[in-house]
Amino acid sequence: MLRKTHESSPYGTAILKGVDILKYLAEQPVATGVSRIARDLGMNRATVFKLLETLQLVGFVHKRESDSTYSLGPGLARLAHRAYEQLDITTIAQPSLERLNNQTKETVHLGIEDENMVVYVSKLESKQAVRMHSRVGNASPLYCTGIGKAIMSTWDDEKVHTYLRERELKQYTPNTITDANTLLKVLQDIRINGYAMDNSEHEMEVRCIAAPLYKDGILYGAFSVTAPTYRMDDGTVQRYIPLVKSCQTEILAKL
Repeated sequence: MLRKTHESSPYGTAILKGVDILKYLAEQPVATGVSRIARDLGMNRATVFKLLETLQLVGFVHKRESDSTYSLGPGLARLAHRAYEQLDITTIAQPSLERLNNQTKETVHLGIEDENMVVYVSKLESKQAVRMHSRVGNASPLYCTGIGKAIMSTWDDEKVHTYLRERELKQYTPNTITDANTLLKVLQDIRINGYAMDNSEHEMEVRCIAAPLYKDGILYGAFSVTAPTYRMDDGTVQRYIPLVKSCQTEILAKL
């Protein structure tokens, strides 16, 4: 049972109790009455009622008039959306991406989706003599890049099919996937395996491993480690996959 008290707090006790109520409601599968909220949180019923009235006034709580039960309100969804817009994924991910860059000594990219393209927002250069020619701000197709396919793997079926209907799968290299059914199978494999591969599908002699940054229904972007094919054979890929997954877990824990 969730039970929170803030009697020792020097200030802001009402605000903290209001937050406890919001957290409690977020855990409930159905709308909940005042008495049960008060009992489960160990609060005075009158206090809970007054706090709920205030939270309802600002849209953070919704009251169902038919039975006087409460659930989270639309005001919180608007705040969550604004928080997502203000979140600087580059800053949050940077330490983990730097670690991956040092571990592999290869180029590490961070990308986001913008108008059904991948836009690179961060790049850490390879420590090797031969490097990638990508640039921050460049845009690439989703369906033939590691980051792009990682992003697409988080989409629901309707969004994927809409994308496929509206876009030609242009062939950039002999390895580019241009068949919609093949791409759908690849996306399913990415969901199962937790990572995406680009096997020289957008640029020849370039290979990468990518993973999505997706949590609680929110897509923050994706990242990849990229190298020339002669430096990323199948054995190297198998060594890098756990590093990529560890980096993904570390970043998601901060979101």
